Amino acid sequence: MTVTYTSSVHSSALQFGCFLKLLCKWRGSIYKLVWRDLLIFLGLYLSLTMTYRFLLTPHQQDMFEKVSYYCDKHGSLIPISFVLGFYVSLVVGRWWEQFKNIPWIDTLAIWINANIRGNREKDRLLRRTLIRYANLTIVQCFILICPRVKKRFPTMDHLVEGGLLLPNEKEIIQDLSASLHKKYQTNWIPLVWAAGIVTRARAENKIKNDSVANILLTELTKLKDQLNMLISYDWISVPLVYTQVVTLAVYSYFLSCLMGRQWLFNREGAIKNSSSAETEDKWNELDIFLPFFTILQFLFYMGWLKTAESLLNPFGDDDDDFELNWFVDRNLQVGYLIVDGMHKEIPELLKDQYWDEIVPPELPHTVASEAYKESPFEGSTSNVIVSEKNAAVVPPSDPALHASASSHNLLKTSHSSKKMTPIPDQPEDQNRLLDAAADGAIENVDTINFDALTEGEGTHPSIEDVFGIEFKVKKPSDEEVKQGGSGDEENPDMIELDEVVVGEGAKVTKD
Repeated sequence: MTVTYTSSVHSSALQFGCFLKLLCKWRGSIYKLVWRDLLIFLGLYLSLTMTYRFLLTPHQQDMFEKVSYYCDKHGSLIPISFVLGFYVSLVVGRWWEQFKNIPWIDTLAIWINANIRGNREKDRLLRRTLIRYANLTIVQCFILICPRVKKRFPTMDHLVEGGLLLPNEKEIIQDLSASLHKKYQTNWIPLVWAAGIVTRARAENKIKNDSVANILLTELTKLKDQLNMLISYDWISVPLVYTQVVTLAVYSYFLSCLMGRQWLFNREGAIKNSSSAETEDKWNELDIFLPFFTILQFLFYMGWLKTAESLLNPFGDDDDDFELNWFVDRNLQVGYLIVDGMHKEIPELLKDQYWDEIVPPELPHTVASEAYKESPFEGSTSNVIVSEKNAAVVPPSDPALHASASSHNLLKTSHSSKKMTPIPDQPEDQNRLLDAAADGAIENVDTINFDALTEGEGTHPSIEDVFGIEFKVKKPSDEEVKQGGSGDEENPDMIELDEVVVGEGAKVTKD
């Protein structure tokens, strides 16, 4: 059964060192997983150390040091963290998905109890048989994937002895299995029988409508899908090559550590194969007989690998594997209790103690729980206060004013190429922009190309009144008029729109 320690760490703040206490547990611990490998590693390491220190000649020690330095330098090239990280993530994901697919009988039992009513023997038989077939299918699936359940029910005779299977049903299953040449599993047969019972109960009006019958059939097929997923996980494992790569990476890394982490004397052979700075640092190391940090590294990496290995098959015999025998007993007893023991045992309907209050007050606390009482969450803006002045409602603005303001705000600076433009002869052409702006017909304008503006009387509103802007008008000089050509000479009133001041600092130049 999975090692549960949640009750030991319910408060990491109040219980100082509660997680350190977990390091003292043995069952399901890292020590239990790696102690054999660690003893072998330390035995090999100490053997090499004793051989190097006391058995080798100086020349042989030189060669030993070269090999040691080579292993220490190149052993770190193995991407052990990268490979292990992805592998463990994959295995843990599969492990949790398999647990989520372990079926619980409760939902099916509640539906059966609620919709196949009656206390006669036939009604009880219908309900109990449906639950028995569902549990039989679950147990047959567990037998295929879990050694513990297989040891409990090694043959179909043990299922008959356990009360999950009747002798005549055993013969039918054996005959059907023989017709399949015993090539395929037959754990689905009881679910087919259960579906037939639901159909018969609907025909006999034991089930009141088709919707309920459909729900029961859906629950049966959902149970079948969960069991098929468990069998699929047992059938399709993590690719073998991935497991081999990870295992080789970890073990080859620590094989290189056996030589690379040895303490060495100062010998010329190692100096020639290393830089002086690196070698000097290495020779200044303490002569520690046991590599303390290498042992820690072994615990971490090897423990990581062993964790993945133990979770690879969560239905095995490891400490953290799922205890499916517990599910077998629990589903059988709870299922029978719901559909038979509780079918007619419904408490008498009585008024609750808050009957007259409609909405009950806050439930009482004990002395122990009073310290955990908290105010409900009110939202992050609950403390934001809007003053009476800012809370005043603003009436909607006049549409005409809004159009004028929009036109004013949308005047943008155009490119600043200046040129002489003759004034149009027709007044309607001269003032078409002013008319459109006054009527509110100009909206969303980025730039306005002012053709020309005359200085004279007229009925049109001035552009200063429409847009609320100030024009700076520059008349051409005599020299500029002469350079403008014959057409310009005949029109001395033409002007150059030099710039328009709009708001604070914005300008509209003549295009």
